[in-house]
Amino acid sequence: MLPSPSLQAAHGQPVVESRHALEALLRLRQVSMHFQPIVSSNGREVFAYEALARGSAAGPLASPLTMFSAAREHGRLVELDSLCRERALEQWSTLGLTERLFINVSPDVLLDGAHSPGLTRRLLRRFGLRPHQVVIELTEQTPGLDSALMREAVSHYQSMGFAIALDDLGEGYASLKLWSSVQPDFVKIDRHFISGIHADPLKRRFVRSIIDIAHGSGSQVIAEGIEHEAEMECVRQLGADYLQGWLFAPAEADPLGQRAALDRHLRQLSRRLQQRPPPGRSIGSLARAVTPVQQDVTVNEVAQRLHAEQEVMSLAVVDEQQRPVGLIIRHRLLGLLSQRFGPELHARRMIHEVMQSSPLRVEADETLERVSAKVTGREGSDRDEDFIITRGGRYQGLGRTLDLLRIITELQVASAEEANPLTRLPGNGPIERQLLECVAGEGAGLGEDLREDLREDLREDLREDLRESSSARCAEWVAIYLDLDNFKPFNDRFGHAQGDRMLLALATVLRDALQEGDFLGHIGGDDFVMTLCMTESHRALRLTALEQRLAGLQSAFQHAVASLYPADVLAAGGFQGHDRFGTTRFFPLTRLSLVALHGLAGWETTRIAARWSELKSEAKARDSGRVIEACASPVQ
Repeated sequence: MLPSPSLQAAHGQPVVESRHALEALLRLRQVSMHFQPIVSSNGREVFAYEALARGSAAGPLASPLTMFSAAREHGRLVELDSLCRERALEQWSTLGLTERLFINVSPDVLLDGAHSPGLTRRLLRRFGLRPHQVVIELTEQTPGLDSALMREAVSHYQSMGFAIALDDLGEGYASLKLWSSVQPDFVKIDRHFISGIHADPLKRRFVRSIIDIAHGSGSQVIAEGIEHEAEMECVRQLGADYLQGWLFAPAEADPLGQRAALDRHLRQLSRRLQQRPPPGRSIGSLARAVTPVQQDVTVNEVAQRLHAEQEVMSLAVVDEQQRPVGLIIRHRLLGLLSQRFGPELHARRMIHEVMQSSPLRVEADETLERVSAKVTGREGSDRDEDFIITRGGRYQGLGRTLDLLRIITELQVASAEEANPLTRLPGNGPIERQLLECVAGEGAGLGEDLREDLREDLREDLREDLRESSSARCAEWVAIYLDLDNFKPFNDRFGHAQGDRMLLALATVLRDALQEGDFLGHIGGDDFVMTLCMTESHRALRLTALEQRLAGLQSAFQHAVASLYPADVLAAGGFQGHDRFGTTRFFPLTRLSLVALHGLAGWETTRIAARWSELKSEAKARDSGRVIEACASPVQ
């Protein structure tokens, strides 16, 4: 992280003392690097490491914040940046790790006249590394940088095979402007927007928008600052590609020595959090077994293979561990060689020098819907390119956009037949199946009729997945019935169009509140169903969390529909309307009522629906508008 200027004001460090300390640090090369892992979105394997500078522990510039502030203050930023870059690549080369390395660079360093062009390339040759192993991570701190010059500097790095990442996305206008100028391979969402995102609908909307824009422009997204499992689950669901934070590991001076412990931690974390998608609904089912090429083969060798295998449109490029490092597109490579002097200029080059270094990569267990969002969000011709499918970070095969869109279309047609026509939420069929899954997840005591239903509706391997994921992730399932008080009088008084807007507003509020494992369906009218996967291990904590979530839903609904009322109705707290007998009377503002049942083991779906109906009037009569009840074990 590169700090902002104003060293003396921010830290109270005397200017003379800081200058002497900085000169000593640069002269004695008292900079060391720590490395923090960046992991794949499923949390199973390490994708890369970020190099983070540390000063001498004994000196006044021990923290990177004060160290870089001093360098900027005294005009020595280029020297410090070059030293950090050299130390990062030197230490990395001795570790022998094969993941990508992110190194921080301030954009104004690239444009500084004192900066030595080609420094990074020379350092790579000295330490035996290659450009595609390194990601230049730009941290924007200086306002007013020339966009055209910045674009030129970044293009220079990209032409040499380096990928570009933009740090702290969303921190301010400058970072968004830089993003649009340089079109990076990776964008890192600032930790401010990740902290507590699972409990903040506004942050989720913001991050979802950033991810959609990033995928549409060909960038992959790294969510940084993840400290809690709930944050991880939320950003995974929103579509982040990679994750970074203390939940996985702090920055370590010896990442190789800590690697075995990190891998164990990631496996444990994955077992706790990973909910496998239903069989046949993961992208791995579309993987085409196209043999990849190694990164050290020549352009001519790859061209010969493409001429021999006319049906192959793309080839993945992999390293020694079978991890993808790039993609070769047939028409682009052959087009390169068909140019004037193309064979003379390019045939003997290594394939990693001309490959697409940041293709779309997805894990085999990602859902078809999630991958479809990534694919269709890409711009122009990139949308039609093949994508790489991995399993555990290693090459599995290639996916074709046409195959994916065909399957997605079939699924959408099937889903539309059971979806509510207004909100497009799942209707009665999916709701029934979801309740069956919840009961199956809670375990024992199923009646024979229900067990037969499960055999018909759920495949055996899916039931096993549900039991495994429930025991690892869900301490208890909660089934919730939701409807609106005084909705019919509102509909009659203000019109059906306003009534539809209210239902759509409710659907949006409920959809935004969903967390990993939750479900939302729309029975019809103002009747909705949610199932919540409660992960708290202690019963008292579960009930407290449930109470807070339900109260939050009611409050969010009231806020969302306030604009649907005239000002005088809001001020009066209600409106005049007709009841079912045609009598004019005063109705309070429409409110969301809820009945939540937990402890579903042994219950049939018809019994759950009957109990919802029995408690509905009680919920409407309460000031809180909600009833939470533990289901008693049915008499056998």
